[in-house]
Amino acid sequence: MGWLFSTDRDPEDPDQMAIAVHELGHAWAWKDGGLTITEIRHQGDEGHVRFDYRAKDWGETLALAYCVGCWAGFEAEDRWRKANGHGRAQRGHSAHDIGNFKHVARGMDKRPSESTARSLARKRVGQRWSQIVRQAPVLVRDGRISI
Repeated sequence: MGWLFSTDRDPEDPDQMAIAVHELGHAWAWKDGGLTITEIRHQGDEGHVRFDYRAKDWGETLALAYCVGCWAGFEAEDRWRKANGHGRAQRGHSAHDIGNFKHVARGMDKRPSESTARSLARKRVGQRWSQIVRQAPVLVRDGRISI
């Protein structure tokens, strides 16, 4: 997102909370899909998740987990914004994630459609929703969290 508002850490700021929920959506979906989460960061007006995997393990299963996780950030943010009266998530804010989804999906033998990946992402987010909303203010406050 980048410099849209104050970067002072404030768990009461809905934009910062939306970013935290977004990043935690990615993280939990990727972790549950078999990727190892190495870093979850929140910098006030943006965030990121880093993960790792053994190269020999990369295949259709991890590729699908990655694709689902790319959409899980958007789906988590959208769910949180709707539930808290802050509109809807904007696809433009997830352009990088969507581009990554398309790039990886293109190389898969069983290429997931956007609707399939989003449906699976909503399911993964739903399974971890209580953790996501509990951890989001901690991520905003501390700037990092481990799962």
